[in-house]
Amino acid sequence: MKKLVLIMVLFIGFSVNAQEHEVKLDVLDLAIFKSVDMTYQYILNEESAVGISVLKNLSDTDNIFDYREDFVITPFYRQYFDFSGMSNVYGEAFFAINSGRDFQDTNNDGVDETIKYTDGAFGLVVGKSYISPRGFVLDLYAGLGRNLFDAEGSPTLVPRIGINAGFRF
Repeated sequence: MKKLVLIMVLFIGFSVNAQEHEVKLDVLDLAIFKSVDMTYQYILNEESAVGISVLKNLSDTDNIFDYREDFVITPFYRQYFDFSGMSNVYGEAFFAINSGRDFQDTNNDGVDETIKYTDGAFGLVVGKSYISPRGFVLDLYAGLGRNLFDAEGSPTLVPRIGINAGFRF
């Protein structure tokens, strides 16, 4: 957790002359999946932004509602669009470096072995941000990436779904 906070502080301090920053926490991941996903985003201009998300899985079990990834770092680029007056809709391209575990019966003896992996996924996201006049941000997004290096035990697809809440300053 200390590493996660350190990474976020470094990215916040990265650009002193920046116009706008956003710091957000994924409340969906925290509530449903027992993981912490923090995002820092730097607004480049009214149409684009860059950022990074860091996810740490806090669950040590393997059930269908948990992430298989133990740690994910996701740099991204967002392009904002204005569709018939609906602002803050965006498309995002990301590259997620993910590491985690898989449980497989490799010897066909009924005993699952833990296989650790590290892989990289490229993917796309669509989302919508809501920003209050005082800087509160609510960000809803969904997308999917594909792991590129076929590491043993890594999933083929990497989801990127969430509800972020945070502040713009």
